[in-house]
Amino acid sequence: MSDSRWLRLQWLFDALIDLPPHAREQWLAEQPDDDGLKREALALVDADGRGSNAITRRFGSAVSELATSPAHGMQLGPYRLLREIGSGGMGTVFLAERADAEFDRQVAIKLIRGVPTRDAAERLRRERQILAHLEHPHIARLLDGGTTAEGQPYLVMEYIAGEPITHWCSSNQLSISSRLELFRKVCMAVQYAHQRLIIHRDLKPANVLVRKDGEPALLDFGIAKLLDPAASARQEPTAAQWFTPTYASPEQRRGETVNTASDVYALGLVLYEVLFEQIPKTDADGTLDLRQARQSAQPVPAELGLVIAKATHPEPSRRYASPEALSEDLRRYLRGRPILAAPDSWSYRTRKFLSRHPVAMAMVAAAIVSVSVATWRLAAERDRALRAEAEARRESATSRHVVDYLVALFENASPENAGNRPISPKELIDRGRRAADERLADEPVQRARLLAAFGRIYTELGDPDAAASSFRAAAQIEKDQGNPVQHAKYLHDVGYVLNLAERSEDAEPLMQQVIADLERHAPTEYAEIAGALSGLSLAQARNGDPLTALTTARRSRELADTHGVTDPLVLSRTYTALAEAHMRANQLVDAEAAATKAMEVLRTHYPEESPEAISGIGFLTEVYERQGRHADQERVLRRMLAVRLKTLDPGSGWAVTVRNNLANAIQLQGRLFEAIALLKENLGYLRKNGQQDTPSYAITVNNVASLAEQTEDFATAIELFREAYNGSLPKPGENASPRVAVFRQNLGRSLMLAGRLDEALPLLQREIEDSMDTRTERARRLVHLGEWMRRHGKYAEALRFAEQADAAFREFLPPTHARLGAVAKLRGLILRDQNKLPEATEQLRNAVDYIGKGIGEEANATLDAKVQLAELLLAQGKPDEARSLVSAIATPIENRFVEGSPLRKQFAALTSRLPAP
Repeated sequence: MSDSRWLRLQWLFDALIDLPPHAREQWLAEQPDDDGLKREALALVDADGRGSNAITRRFGSAVSELATSPAHGMQLGPYRLLREIGSGGMGTVFLAERADAEFDRQVAIKLIRGVPTRDAAERLRRERQILAHLEHPHIARLLDGGTTAEGQPYLVMEYIAGEPITHWCSSNQLSISSRLELFRKVCMAVQYAHQRLIIHRDLKPANVLVRKDGEPALLDFGIAKLLDPAASARQEPTAAQWFTPTYASPEQRRGETVNTASDVYALGLVLYEVLFEQIPKTDADGTLDLRQARQSAQPVPAELGLVIAKATHPEPSRRYASPEALSEDLRRYLRGRPILAAPDSWSYRTRKFLSRHPVAMAMVAAAIVSVSVATWRLAAERDRALRAEAEARRESATSRHVVDYLVALFENASPENAGNRPISPKELIDRGRRAADERLADEPVQRARLLAAFGRIYTELGDPDAAASSFRAAAQIEKDQGNPVQHAKYLHDVGYVLNLAERSEDAEPLMQQVIADLERHAPTEYAEIAGALSGLSLAQARNGDPLTALTTARRSRELADTHGVTDPLVLSRTYTALAEAHMRANQLVDAEAAATKAMEVLRTHYPEESPEAISGIGFLTEVYERQGRHADQERVLRRMLAVRLKTLDPGSGWAVTVRNNLANAIQLQGRLFEAIALLKENLGYLRKNGQQDTPSYAITVNNVASLAEQTEDFATAIELFREAYNGSLPKPGENASPRVAVFRQNLGRSLMLAGRLDEALPLLQREIEDSMDTRTERARRLVHLGEWMRRHGKYAEALRFAEQADAAFREFLPPTHARLGAVAKLRGLILRDQNKLPEATEQLRNAVDYIGKGIGEEANATLDAKVQLAELLLAQGKPDEARSLVSAIATPIENRFVEGSPLRKQFAALTSRLPAP
């Protein structure tokens, strides 16, 4: 058996051993291995389970002596074990000291308990890697690590001499506020780990020690999990055997996938024990029994019970969003402010305000009495008082109208009026948007504010068209009221969402108007002007003018720096505009630096999973695509989508856009059918929502068509390309889509590849007007025309177009870019058709090299080039080299092209002509 096959068998055995017997065959059936290897793996597991556990014993024999011998005096590397100080989860912890007199310090050493299986050893090695990246004053530090002579890994950690947090609080009789401040430090340590994509999964009092100086230390990342799915080769079937049941979240107990919400749940239980000095008890679904807390001798305010209940809610989505959010609510409680876990009410907020300012309120009351007594002496102030009273009445009337409107809105959403079907947030906002004009007809300013609020909500819900409509209505009201500055600000919001909706052709003139209006009416509104400049730059870059966009973006950055703009959203947008302009100008290093700076600004001011931070990450994925870092692009996009789908509808415009980008990243790695499935999911959502006239729909249709074409399903590709092209043509009174040239070229190319040359030529011949990326599209057109001429037998003209395309691409692409590989392939095929086989072979070798390095050795375009090269090699009497190429691509060609495609037929014919070795 080869080494690779043996390693795969060992991996399958380890995975099957961890699964319950009834689940093994189903899991194994889903693996890509051949049936023979699967049968061997099951046979090993069956043998291991018959009586003696011989296989497991054999795997563990190397460390059996270490596992059973006493610890005292044993030496591991430079460390001497003194005594066992803890045991639980996956490991045993020993107190140890240096044995080589390098320094006098005690440490904690952790070893795998029992048989060091591959899985357990990997867990400990992973803990070593995790701890190496955690440098926080309240997390125990990793000092060293190694492996025993028997092959057993160990960790050397900072030895924390302290008490569990619950014992420390009770023995020192800490006050409620002192306990909460101590616990908040623990929350922030866990938040620090979460920000590095690490969850602990076994938070409990025994893993939170308090040193003699009163500072907490978080221990034992032995079962910690990296949130990045690329961090391990496979997902663990379950982690149930490694957590502490008393403090485990409901999803952990059920063996489901865990995330940061599981740590929040455990923190809630630890907080319960810290405050009430009782071990928490939960029912079958994970609900904490707070009734026993009410019987506790330790008096705890009811508000803290609400905090604990929110943190330990059985449904992960209804817990605090992060440990930082839990800590922040405790901070609000400590400062006498309303907590987020409490039901919002006027009386509750008033009580909290009075409790925070008792002296001030007493003074206010005294002042009111004094003013009341002296009112009769203030006849001279009567007119002023009457005017103030009239203004107050107007404000009161406005507030009453707004309150009446909101009450009516929510009454419409009640079961009596809406039925038993729950109303989504978007439906509720849609109703409010329709009712605003009627109920607030006499309050235009309030109506404008409400419409703007609706616009922001629509933006967060991923419906940019509805957002733009609301912002436009608000802007029109302010214009009618004679408020040019507020009118410009609302128009700025319109431009922002148009850019989000990929309607940059409409956003550019609007942003120019906004900038002109602000500079005329509010020249000192520097933050607003800088933000509008960044929006204009984005639109210019996407409309095919990256150099002008770069100038505009730099002007935006200079304005923000010169005038000390501090708004984090404005600052981040100035950097993202700069990143987009650099990227469109193919200045990828500068683009990545600017996008990274934008992310740093947002992460400083917003939680990592906030919409603001996630949107900032999106710009970085575009840079990754241009850099060819498609695996990084896929990883970030998957995380973006997973985070936003916690709050957004899967059919929202934002989710559709990210899913489109994710499919693009996947197909660039050669997984076309997986990408097609994602895009078809998007088409279903868009059609369901009636969005066939939107840019998102046209982009999605074009993307599905492109992938169908790559698999050589030309009938599907032509139909979809035609739909995208026709939908992008200008309608009366509207500008043409900037993608019309792209869609036209795609349709012409697909018709040509399908052999419909006469239909293709008029589409390919048209000059490229300004488009999303004019230089690329003009160079692509030359390649398409060269291929058309080759297929028509006009080789001199075909070579002329190939040379022009080569020169055009070299103006802005590196010399071995995949697009230059496509040009080399075109040259090779022309030379082949002219029977110039050696020259053709050289060109096709270059094509295989450039395309393979650019988009992958098994990408469809690379496979096509390899088939053409193999044909040439065979024709020149080089069957061995041709056979080597053919054997390497047989499986991917079968998996990546539709049955009966031209390339599969060509490959089958080529294979049949190859002589036997």
